[in-house]
Amino acid sequence: MGFLDLPKPLGVFHVAFADFELRTHASDSDVKVGAAVTRRGAVSEVHHDDDDDDVERKECDEEDEETGAGRVEISCRTPMVRLFYPTETKPKWSFSHAQTRRWLPELRYTYGFFSKGILPTSRLRRCFLWVLACLLHSWVWLQINASVGEPLIQREGNKERLPVVIFSHGMWACRTTYTLACCDMASHGYIVVVPEHLDGSAVAAQYTDTTGKKCWIQHAFADKPFDHTPMEHRTNQLRQRVREIQKVVDVIEMLDRGTLTQTSNAVVGQGSLNVTMLQGRLDMSYLAIRGHSFGGSTAIVVCGLDKRLKCCVAEDTWWQPIEQVHYERLAGKAPILFLNNEQFEWEELRHLRNVFLKARAEAESDGQPLVTQLITVKGTRHMDQCDFPVLYPRIFRAAKLSGEVNTRIVKDVNSRACLEFLHRNLLPPGTHFPHAVHVVKEDSEYLIVGDEKLHKKCELPHMNINISAIGSE
Repeated sequence: MGFLDLPKPLGVFHVAFADFELRTHASDSDVKVGAAVTRRGAVSEVHHDDDDDDVERKECDEEDEETGAGRVEISCRTPMVRLFYPTETKPKWSFSHAQTRRWLPELRYTYGFFSKGILPTSRLRRCFLWVLACLLHSWVWLQINASVGEPLIQREGNKERLPVVIFSHGMWACRTTYTLACCDMASHGYIVVVPEHLDGSAVAAQYTDTTGKKCWIQHAFADKPFDHTPMEHRTNQLRQRVREIQKVVDVIEMLDRGTLTQTSNAVVGQGSLNVTMLQGRLDMSYLAIRGHSFGGSTAIVVCGLDKRLKCCVAEDTWWQPIEQVHYERLAGKAPILFLNNEQFEWEELRHLRNVFLKARAEAESDGQPLVTQLITVKGTRHMDQCDFPVLYPRIFRAAKLSGEVNTRIVKDVNSRACLEFLHRNLLPPGTHFPHAVHVVKEDSEYLIVGDEKLHKKCELPHMNINISAIGSE
């Protein structure tokens, strides 16, 4: 058995984490006076300004003819979230916390990741996958470099509000797949909220049913090659992801207001979030979203629809599931950073990105061009923005799933570029420690800022490409 710690976060603060899942059926003891409870127990006080958008919002008690009532019940749940946040407590190894601190806390995640490479198309293959998953899961105990459930930091006794970033995971991922990036943000003073999407895009997703039993959703199309899934199914998944992010924002707002009690959290045990810890500590005026791949698509769409989100970081955005008819409306007004890997690029993806960027170039915010920044990391592949290549660099480089650059350097370059963008475009002017992050001089050799081909093809003379910060400090 091997206990291995993940790399330490970049920032000055230690990091802690905890999980929260809103109970499906809320009781009077779950919600404080003033919060409304819907027919299926979802707590809701927030009324959206974008209820007239074209992204469908199905009522929880309506049956979906294609997927059945059970699927609709899942689509109306608020997903479990993992919160990473700064703390004063240094993480220490403890046998009692070893299971909770595992990077893959459940066997089903390990099975799901293996089934990406070996399609579970027969009983024999599924049996082999379970044996393989059990062997690896029981032997390798990767430990998150963060404490479990420790108190949120209070600098000099001051209970200041902290900015919030929601992170939407990509296809074949879960709430732990981007732990390194999330810990880097949390160590710089952000509260990071990572939902585990229930749309069937996750490698596996867990939720608690109405009886309190833990249930699982495996990847929806695990037995098919990736390209064999019709894009309309992916678009439907994207719609559900957008609804889930909006529900998560609702929950974050209620946690800040203190309208939820501890019994509203379906997660129990060491990793359960203490809901009182966040009351009055979440600065919802500075709420951003970040996502990778399918999560990048999710981030762009929800940021264009929901005015509560003030900034967006989209990494290696998968453009195909986003319906082009909505591009102009989704262009939004929030600053967007497109943080791309050099080798995640093909003609159709480039065309769709250019169409969207043209829509942003034609839009304005208070008479000024929208802030749109494009950065490409040289010598990198699509997987380089998640944890896997850092944890298993030799395997991923040999399989050509990771690029040529040292994976830890890539992780740091990505984190600094993201944090620098959030510091400049999300937070108020004059904000310094601990949020201020500068792209170091050494990073500039790995970064391509903007895209000359994009400018020539789209003719974007008004595109506000922010390049002054890169490599200048």
